Amino acid sequence: MSQATIGQLSGHHNSFRRTATWAAILLVTILTNVPQADCAELDSVFRSDFKAALAEAEEKKLPLLIHFYADWCMPCKRMDREVFSATDVKDLLQTRFIATKVNSDQRQDLVRRYGVETLPSDVIVDSQSGRVLALHAGFQDRNGYVANISKAEAKFTRAHAGETLVLKSTPASVETKGASSTSSGGIELGEPKPIIGLAGFSPVAIAKNRQWNRGSPKFAWDYKEVTYYLCSREELVEFRNDPEAFAPKLLGCDPVILWESDKAVSGDIKYAAFFDDELFLFKSEERRRQFKANPEKYIRLQHALKVDQIEQTVVR
Repeated sequence: MSQATIGQLSGHHNSFRRTATWAAILLVTILTNVPQADCAELDSVFRSDFKAALAEAEEKKLPLLIHFYADWCMPCKRMDREVFSATDVKDLLQTRFIATKVNSDQRQDLVRRYGVETLPSDVIVDSQSGRVLALHAGFQDRNGYVANISKAEAKFTRAHAGETLVLKSTPASVETKGASSTSSGGIELGEPKPIIGLAGFSPVAIAKNRQWNRGSPKFAWDYKEVTYYLCSREELVEFRNDPEAFAPKLLGCDPVILWESDKAVSGDIKYAAFFDDELFLFKSEERRRQFKANPEKYIRLQHALKVDQIEQTVVR
């Protein structure tokens, strides 16, 4: 091969390297300019320490908003980009809530405490009573997110009407429709009343001592949109830390009916039974006998039920 030919090949090689380098630079530029949520701005909205956020919410008498996410969750990243980067959402979170982000992989204790099953999920808690005001699972667009958390904030306002709430001034960009009209307190027409689990008996007393002791609304905790009454603050703390260990299985639905017909029908506390220290409720004595004859057949159910799927739920 002649020297000239080698030079030509070397020139072509250098040209290819220059082209590849510019292509790489262009690709990096494109990727860098893809719209992303500003991490610093999100840090100013969301507290990273759950315990500190809860204490701040209690002190300022504001609802606590907990956003559950994971680093691998693509819908979570989409909410960062499309929802939490929006000015009206940031203003609402900064002025009407104390907001915190919780990595579900690192805080499984909080995942269990609040009954989170889907990512992303937002749990809004009444910081003064500990009750869950709302739980919204899955991706929500900006309008839906603002509407949902505004409803929860209005519930908080109604629950504490007449109390001195330390609220920051609300910017004009944040819509607070309906907030002033609810200052009289009480439940509005058309708003569902809370569902009281186990007819008000304490799930901790039942599970630990097999005693049917009446709980008190003073010691209430919401789990999967059902409100449970406990007998004391000690029971409340115990239930709050691990509600799955005490709440009836399948949201209190009859496992026999669910297995036979795929219908979620509330059981009755008159027909309760334990199996492997887990509480099940049944619609009738006959259903309970069916279960006891072959419990393994029914406990394999893996239904992820929600309250609105339950038929014949008693609302008290």
